[in-house]
Amino acid sequence: MAKVKIAATADVSADKVLKTSANGQSLIVAKVGDKYCAIANKCPHFGLPLAKGKFENGVITCPFHGSKFEVCTGKSTEWVDSFVGIPMPDFAKKAIAMGKAPTDVKSFTVSQEGSDLFVEV
Repeated sequence: MAKVKIAATADVSADKVLKTSANGQSLIVAKVGDKYCAIANKCPHFGLPLAKGKFENGVITCPFHGSKFEVCTGKSTEWVDSFVGIPMPDFAKKAIAMGKAPTDVKSFTVSQEGSDLFVEV
């Protein structure tokens, strides 16, 4: 595994995610409390990017289908809840999920050295 710089601490705020990359893999990094966290910028539902999703309380919401993921763990907390931000009834959620089970997003451990943030990839 290689240690790759992904951002400077000054680039990461507590109210939004920062899109970055490490060895060609797109990531999002965020500050949750006093901790820096990173996950893949790829929703496991259809592989669409998460970076433009709503971020609050350490959770990113997929802007396409409403799935929610903890940014520090990648854990799926809600699976396919909407279609481009429009809430859907339960029967429609199952159709939009297309039989795919809730899946976590790959997470990365973030280390800090001075004002630089790194992940192992």
